[in-house]
Amino acid sequence: MNPELAVLIRESLHGVAEIELGSHGLKFSRLAKKFAVFHDHDQLTAKVAAQGSGSRIALMTSASEVTLTYRSTRDMTKDLSFIGKPSVVTLTCGEYSESIHHDNGDMRVWNGAELVEITVGDNSQATFNIPHLHEAGEIVDQLIEIWLPHNCNIEIVDLFADAPLRPAVITSPRWVHYGSSISHCVEADEPTGVWPVAVARELNLDLFNLGLAGSANLELFAAHAIRELQPAIVTLKVGINTVNGRHLTRRTFIPAVHSFLDNIREYHPKIPIVIVSPIICPGHESLPGPTRVDLNGKVIGSEPCDLEWVEDLTLVEIRQILLQVINRRDDDNLFYLDGLELFGLDDIELLPDGLHPNSEGYRIIGQRFIHLLSPLVDSMNL
Repeated sequence: MNPELAVLIRESLHGVAEIELGSHGLKFSRLAKKFAVFHDHDQLTAKVAAQGSGSRIALMTSASEVTLTYRSTRDMTKDLSFIGKPSVVTLTCGEYSESIHHDNGDMRVWNGAELVEITVGDNSQATFNIPHLHEAGEIVDQLIEIWLPHNCNIEIVDLFADAPLRPAVITSPRWVHYGSSISHCVEADEPTGVWPVAVARELNLDLFNLGLAGSANLELFAAHAIRELQPAIVTLKVGINTVNGRHLTRRTFIPAVHSFLDNIREYHPKIPIVIVSPIICPGHESLPGPTRVDLNGKVIGSEPCDLEWVEDLTLVEIRQILLQVINRRDDDNLFYLDGLELFGLDDIELLPDGLHPNSEGYRIIGQRFIHLLSPLVDSMNL
């Protein structure tokens, strides 16, 4: 990649914290490298942080054709029980939106947590034809956003257009959202189907999505990452991962939530923070983790610990605890949103594995979140 193009991409790439040169081009992560010491003992966090959920290249151009070349790396299990979906790139420009799918990248093969092999593929090339914007009979520059694959790792190899490209200046308020796989949205059909993306586009917010599949366990490094992003508003969708892995108990979950909030408040004492409790997950409503899967592929819980003092967590208890935490804090800019208002018992037909919504489920969550968040955004004059 030539230096000029590398500079253009670096200055135009939003929703990422770290950009560096890889084997094929520029690779990125939604977590800064300095936080690796806190999570690099676990391959999952780094892998999902390098997937571009909410990440996009924002450009001003009068081009009618734009081509992005990238190398994807998807994942599959050795027993074929999971095969990553094709990578997807979406370009939006005003009312125009087009998505292009590819299945020709590299493939990592896993046996549990062990990486067995990497099957080498080819670069993917997505070419978009964009309708021109005319003013007074002249073709003028317009904002285009290239939303990068949300469901796999990529390296950006090349970017070409039939007219000059320049970085777009983003002036919208920055919204940082933190959550689990249900905020990462790997199951969405396209990058703009990620529900935080849909919300940000509707409410004109500059999204930084820290939806980290399997990795939202209220670790303090994540709070550090959030506060350093200079957010205007923060939403924290917490609880499900702490149950999935049986990572925390009632005794440790409560101080973890308080500490996470204190960490953000130290730098941002007045910004609105919304805590969102878990959506419906039938297998964990009244049973703790670890998460297991039954013969039908549905997520189920585990039997509670026979030692009562351990105080296992269920989703019912987590929702109660989060509301109690907020009520105990003297903070007029801290709000609670019940996840069941976003996705509840009436929606479980859109929960194929009993844990993750499908693409239609994410669309519904986005619509409901817009309805619930927009009054707060309006009242804060962001």
